[in-house]
Amino acid sequence: MKVSTNFALGMVAAGVLCAQTPETVFNQNVFAQQMQPVFQKHCAGCHSAANPAGGLTTASLDTLLTGGKHGTAVIPGNSAESLVMKYVRGELSPKMPMGGSLENEVIAALAKAVDSMKALPQTAKKRDGYLEWLLRKPVAPKVPAVRDAAWVRNPIDAFVLAQLEAKSMQPAAAASKRSLLRRVYFDLIGLPPTPADAEAFEKDQSPQALEKVVDRLLADSRYGERWARHWLDLARFAESDGFAIDGERPNAWRYRDYVIRAFNEDRPYNTFLQEQLAGDEMGAGGNRSDRLVALGFLRMGTWEADANFKTQLRQDVLNELTGTVGQVFLGFTVGCARCHDHKYDPIPQKDFYRLQAFFAPMRVEDRPAPFLEAEHPKLMKAEMRRFEDESEIADAAFKQLEEKLKAQYAKAKKIATEDPKAADFTGALKNAKDATYTEEERAGWRKARDHAKRMQESVGRYRPVAYAVSDVAPPHVPELASTYVLHGGELSGRGEKVEPGFLQAVEGKSVAAKIPFAGGSSGRRTALAEWIGSPENPLTARVMVNRIWAHHFGEGIVRTVSDFGINGERPTHPELLDYLATQFVEKKWSIKAMHKLMLLSSAYQQSTVNEAEKRYTELDPKNSLLWRMNWTRLEGETIRDSLLAVSGRLQKSDGGPGVFVSVPSDVAEGFEFFKWFPSPEKDQARRTVYTFQRRSVMNPMIEVFDGANMSEVCSRRSSTVVPTQAFALLNSEFTRKEAHHFAERVVELAGPDPDKQLDQAFLLALARKPSAKEREAYRASVHGAAPVEALTRLGVVLFNLNEFIYLE
Repeated sequence: MKVSTNFALGMVAAGVLCAQTPETVFNQNVFAQQMQPVFQKHCAGCHSAANPAGGLTTASLDTLLTGGKHGTAVIPGNSAESLVMKYVRGELSPKMPMGGSLENEVIAALAKAVDSMKALPQTAKKRDGYLEWLLRKPVAPKVPAVRDAAWVRNPIDAFVLAQLEAKSMQPAAAASKRSLLRRVYFDLIGLPPTPADAEAFEKDQSPQALEKVVDRLLADSRYGERWARHWLDLARFAESDGFAIDGERPNAWRYRDYVIRAFNEDRPYNTFLQEQLAGDEMGAGGNRSDRLVALGFLRMGTWEADANFKTQLRQDVLNELTGTVGQVFLGFTVGCARCHDHKYDPIPQKDFYRLQAFFAPMRVEDRPAPFLEAEHPKLMKAEMRRFEDESEIADAAFKQLEEKLKAQYAKAKKIATEDPKAADFTGALKNAKDATYTEEERAGWRKARDHAKRMQESVGRYRPVAYAVSDVAPPHVPELASTYVLHGGELSGRGEKVEPGFLQAVEGKSVAAKIPFAGGSSGRRTALAEWIGSPENPLTARVMVNRIWAHHFGEGIVRTVSDFGINGERPTHPELLDYLATQFVEKKWSIKAMHKLMLLSSAYQQSTVNEAEKRYTELDPKNSLLWRMNWTRLEGETIRDSLLAVSGRLQKSDGGPGVFVSVPSDVAEGFEFFKWFPSPEKDQARRTVYTFQRRSVMNPMIEVFDGANMSEVCSRRSSTVVPTQAFALLNSEFTRKEAHHFAERVVELAGPDPDKQLDQAFLLALARKPSAKEREAYRASVHGAAPVEALTRLGVVLFNLNEFIYLE
């Protein structure tokens, strides 16, 4: 694949600095008299030299002509195309000024002023240096020399320290061993270290102590459970369709387990992505069932089962999938080019549909796929047969009961059971005021109905089926489905026919893709997957290593992890990103190798506190230069799993159908098309990744702690601080129950000695012993209480500490 830096980067307008010609003098006078007062009053707060939001300063005509990251803000003589006018009119989002709007008269006066300006002679369009770099294949940069060479454990540190030293700044001291151990445990397996783990690490004074922990955790099966959750956010994973019906996808759990296995096996990332895009088209080698299950990635978007217009539904799915592939694998907001050329990035509308054409022959299909040994095929078969038998029995019993209740209704209404009016008996059963039935009879009918429905739903979850796709290709059809550019993104606006093709921004030209023979399929998705996963692609490796970095450091080197384009954030350390990307490819796309490289760096092992915090915060308020480690809050799933872990109730799982956690009764009964049936309590104590994910019913603990929106790509979880989070941890039934189990576990481990109990409680929850002040406060607050009661109250307090839900 040839990668060109000569693509039409001129799509990004260049600023033109004012030379002192008669035209520029005239324009500067217009600006000073008619425009500057408005900008000073309404815009300077966010667009001053000290605070240039979007890189734009409105202080002078020169700065407006130079523009910000979106390009030149004013085009003299052309208000219609001037970005500043588009924003104040609301033609571009967000409407400016932020949080308000200008009066129509003021907007009209600004437009008149711009139009009255003299058009300036255009200089040669300058290239956008950022796009020049981004669209060029990463090349391993020279590792910079630094003064404090002793701080450098690996090249990551040299890149970080070089920027710090250039600003006369120093990194933070090393984190404490306790903080570092908790950080590594939560980053790699999403669970707290045990007291034994913490003690062993504290005693190990060898230089390889941390490396041994990292190696052990990377080999732990819980690693896959942790990192699969990050990928499932990107894959918009859910086990239901969404929309009003939100029907169940009984076999979607197999995709979740596939992702967990792939991470645990350290499947090369380029193989991982190819399996999800074109697993059915891959040749010999590997397991075909596994690859069919991997295609679930293409099916994870929402699906409107009762859509009136199937052609529009198909187009909606293709649009969503095209945008998802662009975001997840390429870090480009390709979806913004669906209706028109991308406003910021060099992606013409035609490229959106050329990319979409790779998926045009695709149809959704639940494909037979025998269970893998890891999925316990014998158990799956036995469970399917058990539920088939139980479903048959339950269905027969329910029908028999209904016949009896129908006869009772007909007798009460003095009509024959064959009379169509007798079918109204179900209405009488649902109407508590109808005297035909007793409440006991109604309860018996509901119980039998729910049991039959529950058994019936359970059968499908154990069938050897992959939630997958296939291509409709010759000889089954005369030709592959065609793709057209849709004007305005509307099916009615069919325009030019296009063939599958890669992004011109990367290729340097518009050419049709070469499609390999796939035997029974179109081969198009294979061509796309191979292009994305090529070492020559300038985006793929950068995007993935940046995602890994973001999960370890709290922020990506590019903070907008799914948007590397003009509208996204610029990389804080571009050379470091290129180094990591080249290492990723060199190490055969090993994600585990990237973890180890990052976690063994001094940059990662810093404390969250720097002695020069106050001064550095003024110089670098976002900590972009990494002069300390970022604080990070645990996600809702990790908080829930941690509660189960420290209470001793967390159940190990090999996967399988999702478990249904208990929800409030109004939620369980509150949906027209389905009912929520909780699993046995022991099963509910599995890790949250194994719980059933229905789009319309989110686990309250996950929801309040900013869980992923399952209907779209979630590139980055929010981290809000709201009162309902404290309520969830203080008052929820789940927290109180786990606190009670926690207390019983503490007593069992520590024995009757109150001091040992207190030590054990702190070690389990926080990996440390309590301070003298904490001991005193505990004794005073629980004086006279029974041990389990006192420790239960303590557990609730510990679970609410920032120290429990944040990583230092």
